[in-house]
Amino acid sequence: MSSSPEKKKKKLAEELPSTQQTNPTPSLPDELLTSCIARLSRLYYPTVSLVSKSFRSLLSSPELYKARSLVSRTETCLYLCLESSSDSCWFTLCRKPDKTVTKDDKKSTSYVLCKLPALHSPPAVFSGLVSVGSDIYNIRSSSNVSSLKNASNVLNARTQTWDHVVSIPCSLTRRGALNMRSVCIDGKSHVATDDGVVCYNSQEGKWELGEAKMGSFRFSDSYCEVENVLYSVCNGTLRWYDGEVNVWRSLEGLVGLPKFLPGVSVRLCDYGGNMVVVWDKNMLSSGQKKILCAEIALERRGVCEIWGGVEWIDHVLTVPIGYYIVKALSATV
Repeated sequence: MSSSPEKKKKKLAEELPSTQQTNPTPSLPDELLTSCIARLSRLYYPTVSLVSKSFRSLLSSPELYKARSLVSRTETCLYLCLESSSDSCWFTLCRKPDKTVTKDDKKSTSYVLCKLPALHSPPAVFSGLVSVGSDIYNIRSSSNVSSLKNASNVLNARTQTWDHVVSIPCSLTRRGALNMRSVCIDGKSHVATDDGVVCYNSQEGKWELGEAKMGSFRFSDSYCEVENVLYSVCNGTLRWYDGEVNVWRSLEGLVGLPKFLPGVSVRLCDYGGNMVVVWDKNMLSSGQKKILCAEIALERRGVCEIWGGVEWIDHVLTVPIGYYIVKALSATV
């Protein structure tokens, strides 16, 4: 009995080589994909996360950061905390391709702040935020802090999630009232109290007596420490101080960086040996606020002179005027 025409067609189709594939590009093995993305700068990760849900999952996986470490792609990432009367939100710096072609026919790049996914961020103040390695600690005071149970939340810059830190009692203070100024010194989170300075050793999970180098000049919202030199903003200009010179001096250079007017919120941040300056500019007519950012390369010339070279300046974010800058921090990931 002869086969039906339909069976003949099916048999012929099986014998002939396929001329069309439904998936001409097979999925890459997870290990190869991880290795490829590990070589990409973190500045591009917010854009990569838009590809698919699986990519977003990969970008926060421990395997990716192990691969980044193996190929020496660890880098410094900038984070910015903004708050309003009803909201607290976090942003990270990323690069945005500029579609405008320059005279040299090269594509330039600009910077933008990308909002992190809903983190359920606890309330934060400038003095209570400090970064150590890939973690950002949110140290908050309370009415009874004799045991210093304040270091209760930490932002993991790799997974971009808040983790709860088990309270570690501290018996190193008598009254325990926090002055609530904190800074990272020698890889440890230092907190000023009425009795002096204590530091949290995250590796050993305990509090220790801190160094006395946190002086009264740290009691400002516009300061940072870069390679053992303290920088701050005073009367609209940048200045620096270290133990060797033992006097405040103006930071030279800074061509292109504006002088900050009274009332402007300015935040400084160590950015892998450079310094990032973040400030705001109110646009009263629109009820909006611009957030601007600049990266400054620092060069020491002799004992008493430091020069700053502006690497770039960009308008990185626009928010409602009710938001204010809490703090800029960097994390190593």
